Amino acid sequence: MDSQYRFEQLAAEFDLKAADYYLLDLIPLIEMMWMDGKNQEGELKILYQFVLEHLAYLDQVAGVQVISIAEANDFLDRFAHHKPPQRLLTALHKFVAQEKGVAESRKHEILEYCLDIAAACVTHYPYDIRDRIHDYEKTFLLRLFAEFNIPVQESTVLN
Repeated sequence: MDSQYRFEQLAAEFDLKAADYYLLDLIPLIEMMWMDGKNQEGELKILYQFVLEHLAYLDQVAGVQVISIAEANDFLDRFAHHKPPQRLLTALHKFVAQEKGVAESRKHEILEYCLDIAAACVTHYPYDIRDRIHDYEKTFLLRLFAEFNIPVQESTVLN
């Protein structure tokens, strides 16, 4: 089944907009942010920075403005300020994981931002030495590395 057709099915079911298709790179970051059920200020700041860089990236690749600030803000309102249904996030994640057009450098940026979001906020203090990032967040990150075909090596994690 064609990915555009499946996106159109999701769009009809969840009232997605055409501009949302260009913002799918944000989905892993949004999933990471909502993993603990909260959208904390530090996580949102990191997400906003990625959005600005992503819009600039899209404009540079296309040579014209692809997504307006209003469209990006609308997306953020629906996905970052209000938790979307998990079924929608899971379906959109599949688009990102299967996307053949995501450049290797973009994959690394997505992963780096996800790491930053995971480390930005904790839900309780004090936390043990290895508990700043929860096990479920670590599992999600390792899955992203695998989906993006990025080997998890000591040099990858430490640099």
